[in-house]
Parts: sequence; structure tokens; C-alpha cells
Amino acid sequence: MPKLEPIPSLSGRGSRRSRTMRVSSSLAEINVVPLVDVMLVLLVIFMVAAPMMTQGFQVQLPKSSRAQPLKSQPVEVTVPASFRTDRKVRLGDEAVPLAFLDERLRQAFSGRVKHDVILASDGTVTVQDLMAVMDKLKEAKVDGVGIKTQPITAREP
Repeated sequence: MPKLEPIPSLSGRGSRRSRTMRVSSSLAEINVVPLVDVMLVLLVIFMVAAPMMTQGFQVQLPKSSRAQPLKSQPVEVTVPASFRTDRKVRLGDEAVPLAFLDERLRQAFSGRVKHDVILASDGTVTVQDLMAVMDKLKEAKVDGVGIKTQPITAREP
């Protein structure tokens, strides 16, 4: 904190200076400018050095001549011919009632990046039944739906 000290009056001059106070500063104050400069230099040093410090370790992965690359295969939903009577679809190998299809799909999608479904149905299933299944797929927030078909053979028209 600056101290106020009276200015000693000049003898015989009678000037106005004798009535004013002089401000003197002590050397006990901290000068923060060099401190900020040092901190900025240290910050730059650590920003440059930090990426060099993070290193992984070398791993020699096993090799196989018959290894297949991993592919994220979509979940397959099958609508059988018996859907009109029992209102059950097949999720993989499991029979699931239509009312619980959205929840079972959410469980099947856990840990997956893509939420894609392949929809396979019997040829006798009506479009209205397929739309009921599609509505449940939308409720499960499916990203993409592919419809599974068979190629036409040469004998069929």
C-alpha cells in the first residue's frame, strides 16, 4: 500500500508545495509481469513436450493365413408366414412378440455403432403386416433397413 508523506517545506519561499502530500511506494510490492512471462514460457514448453511423452507400446499381433476381417453384420428380423396368427417375428434364432420387438432390438444394438436391420419375410405376408413390423423398427431407432430377397432363377417368369 503506498504511503503518504508530507513534503518538507522549502524555507522562505512560501510555495504551495508545502500543503501537498507526496506518495512514496515501497519495494515490498510484487511485480507480476515477469511472473506472467515465466508462466507463459512454461506453458509453451509443456504444450510442446506433452505430445512427445505419450507413447504406446509395441505389440506383435499373431498372424493367420485364414483370418477374416471383422464386419459389423446387421441384425436380421424375419417375418414368418405364421405372423398373422401369433404376431411373432424372429430376431436371429429367437421368436419375439411384435410388442417387444423394439426393446429387443435396442438390446441387440447395444455396443454397436450402426443400427442396421435386414428384414426378411415370407412371400405370403401382407404389406400391412410388414408396415406393422416397420413401425416397431422405427420405434427402436433403426438407422437403415434392407429387405432380403432371392434372385429370380431362369425358369421363373
